[in-house]
Amino acid sequence: MQATELHRQICAAITRRSLVMFEYGDLIRVVEPHRFGVNSAGHPMLSGWLRAGYSRSDPAGGWRNYLLDEISAFQLLDAPFAGTRPGYAAHDSRMREVFCELTPTAVDVAAEGPFIVREPMGPVSSEPTPRDADAREPAAREPSARNERPPSDA
Repeated sequence: MQATELHRQICAAITRRSLVMFEYGDLIRVVEPHRFGVNSAGHPMLSGWLRAGYSRSDPAGGWRNYLLDEISAFQLLDAPFAGTRPGYAAHDSRMREVFCELTPTAVDVAAEGPFIVREPMGPVSSEPTPRDADAREPAAREPSARNERPPSDA
């Protein structure tokens, strides 16, 4: 594959948030590409999150940089990834030129939890339901503070 085609495919993967697979150091790598550009030494480089299970030295995966000259058998996979990984910085000083990079979205921004998600109980209606009427009934039977007295037990 020619360099310009490889550059185009890497940027397409980053834009679409698609996994890529390639050979690097005699191993198959599956990577979530985050940034592609030229490193401080002047070499084209891909920075991304190595998926778990694709490294002998670190089976859990994590952040890796790959020199394009050492990538072979590159494939753009039809498999999306969710977004930026922890530790991703919008700007990286190790790259003097960036061709394309993942931009964090509001969904990617970490927030404090835990969160409780409640599913809707059913279709929303403006008409009172029997449950709504039951909830109002005790209040309707209570005397108002001004005009009524509670019934006596005599």
